[in-house]
Amino acid sequence: MTATLWKRNLIGAGIAAGALAVIATLILNPFWQNYQRTVRPAQLAMAGEPIEVDGQTWRVRNVSRSTERPGYGAPLPEGTVLINVLLERSGPPGSGFGCVGYLIEGARSWRASGPPCGIATSMPWTFMVPASAEPTAVDVRDFSGSILIRLQL
Repeated sequence: MTATLWKRNLIGAGIAAGALAVIATLILNPFWQNYQRTVRPAQLAMAGEPIEVDGQTWRVRNVSRSTERPGYGAPLPEGTVLINVLLERSGPPGSGFGCVGYLIEGARSWRASGPPCGIATSMPWTFMVPASAEPTAVDVRDFSGSILIRLQL
């Protein structure tokens, strides 16, 4: 009887392992892929280089730092600066296309103040960041958080 018991246990363990593999593949994999799109850019442009994506050419036109709020002249909170990034796109956007900008420094990121992508071909984005921040890239993300393009600064 003990000889058949270990065989049944082995068969049950194999079935459980197979069920776990199916669950991981069919249920968890789509969530993992969605997460990967939020941390790995679909397209990457080197510093100063334009990139063509879906018939549109994207480029960082200008990056500047400021210690005053534009239009107000009021000082910023202590220890912060504004980083202004002018992003340009040529070509018409696809229907329903929308995106937002994020400034990237290592594992930290800051969401842009300014108009989201849409019909406009020039996107002036402003980021309030710590004065010690040295950003390395600008991400163009869709509204779900997926990184469409990363432009190195």
